[in-house]
Amino acid sequence: MRCARRVPARPQRSCGSSRPGRNSSASRDFSATGSSPSSWTSTCTIRRSATRPWPRSMPRSPARARSPSGASGPRTCNPGSSASPARLPSGTFPGLLGFTFTVVSVLVPLTILVTTLATLVYLHSRFVDRPAGVPVRDHQLVALRNKLLPVTASTFAAVMGFAALSVSKLRPIQELGIWTAFGLAISWLVAFTLFPALQLILRTPTGTARVALGRLYGRFAAALPAFTRRYRRGLVAAPLLLCLAGAAALFGIPGLLSPMPVGIDSLTYVDPSLPLRRDLVWFRQNVADLNVAHVWVHLPRPAATDPEVLRALDRFQREIESLPDVIAVLGPTTFLRLRRYFAGQAEQLPRDPAQFARTAADLEQLLLAEPGLRGYIDVNGLEDLNVTVLFRQGDAEGYAMLAQRIARAWDGLGAGPLSGARMRVVGESLLEAKVGASLVPTLAQSFAITAALIFLVFLFVFRSATARLLAMIPSLFAILATFLGMRLFGASLNLATILIATTILGTTENDQIHFFHHLHEREGAPLAQALEHALRVSGQAIIFATLINAAGFLALSFSSFPPLRQFGLVTSAAFILALIADFTALPAGLWMVDRRHQPRL
Repeated sequence: MRCARRVPARPQRSCGSSRPGRNSSASRDFSATGSSPSSWTSTCTIRRSATRPWPRSMPRSPARARSPSGASGPRTCNPGSSASPARLPSGTFPGLLGFTFTVVSVLVPLTILVTTLATLVYLHSRFVDRPAGVPVRDHQLVALRNKLLPVTASTFAAVMGFAALSVSKLRPIQELGIWTAFGLAISWLVAFTLFPALQLILRTPTGTARVALGRLYGRFAAALPAFTRRYRRGLVAAPLLLCLAGAAALFGIPGLLSPMPVGIDSLTYVDPSLPLRRDLVWFRQNVADLNVAHVWVHLPRPAATDPEVLRALDRFQREIESLPDVIAVLGPTTFLRLRRYFAGQAEQLPRDPAQFARTAADLEQLLLAEPGLRGYIDVNGLEDLNVTVLFRQGDAEGYAMLAQRIARAWDGLGAGPLSGARMRVVGESLLEAKVGASLVPTLAQSFAITAALIFLVFLFVFRSATARLLAMIPSLFAILATFLGMRLFGASLNLATILIATTILGTTENDQIHFFHHLHEREGAPLAQALEHALRVSGQAIIFATLINAAGFLALSFSSFPPLRQFGLVTSAAFILALIADFTALPAGLWMVDRRHQPRL
């Protein structure tokens, strides 16, 4: 009753939708429904973000700049025209099968789009590099044959990586992984059927002339092997040290550093520019916190309005009010207290059974006249009672402590009118705490499974164990360095940012597969020549594919939904870090393990 006198209408309205229905299975034990204003606003924000068009400044196809002839125009094949068909089934079939739009559903078409575009860039970069005198159709077959193994291996690894998200206990994460994997599998068919046909139909320019950008990159590719050999120790040691620091920032150090915090506060899902969020922040700071728990009591018989039951429940409410971190408690007897207070009487209800019975005599009439009271007593069966608790410290530990203290208060009632009744503590705060507790296991499990599956793919593609390990350095560096940056800037894990590891690992491994595939083409040559060949054939495609990935996810920075905006910015930064490691740590690592300067791949 500490705050019930000041703001009685707010909890009544929010809990009015929390009462269980008579035929609901949840009403027999408990119910935990009702949405807060912040949850409703977050849902609307997500839907607006999903339908918001990309900015006009977004690059459509950086692969056009790769054409050696430098030609561009309406006849140039745009890989984006082939990526769209791969994206459609992943957005249509889930709806037909009854899957709902969730917090992270907007990431499914975006991930498929940018990943497919990156694959098409690899194919197109090989296609436009046509030797003089070779017919276009013959050269296209050679290019497709050359890219069949790396594209198939990288697509399979990405499909398996996203499918690994199905191990999560969170349904939105499960559905995102399944449908992203489904869309990426279709993208492989598009890459080797529709896209080659469009290249021929649109008469995509090819040739051997070199534009200024190509000449500049040629000098870069020629100088990079010597540079990475000279500074190989520092170029490998620095990423490994950052990986160790990132792992410590993410998982913590026992006794020294706690793991990265998990954000379960509902306000983090509301756009800071909205007036509603400012009002909720003011309310939290000046009136009460936003953490709400519902204590549902299920009686063995329809006796919710019996005076003795209400008297025992009022004693239970007083016990909860005395608990630490409890701001206010509202239940069926709160209305009786308010009526006595407004009548000029003592706020506390009478302790005498006869006087209490007279005070609660017309409670059933109040149920018919006051809709707000029906949120605390189920009028359909008179078997369920609700006690709403406003409390501080809404994290998982705070909620667990509150539930334990309420359970002890319930056990302290002993035998009496509530004997045989069942009590459960439920509510949105508990749901948020459970979701937060599932985030880190989801991150660890999906990341471990994705890494293991990609390692198996590398096992079949490359024959050297060192090559398989070196191929994962850029991805691991990008992921762990990103989490280190998040920790340094005070960011927390949420339903969107836990997907960073799987997204980065499932997409950046394409670069390493293509790089090592072309490195293997010069197996008998010195390592410097093999590196230069791999850089000349796949280097520009790696740059363009990474820029497509980074720019595609950077589009999420225009979202008004904070987790998606944070996911877009952080993921784009991780792609850039992976690109840097592709051209520094990866060649430097090859120099360190290849003592005779001969590739063993």
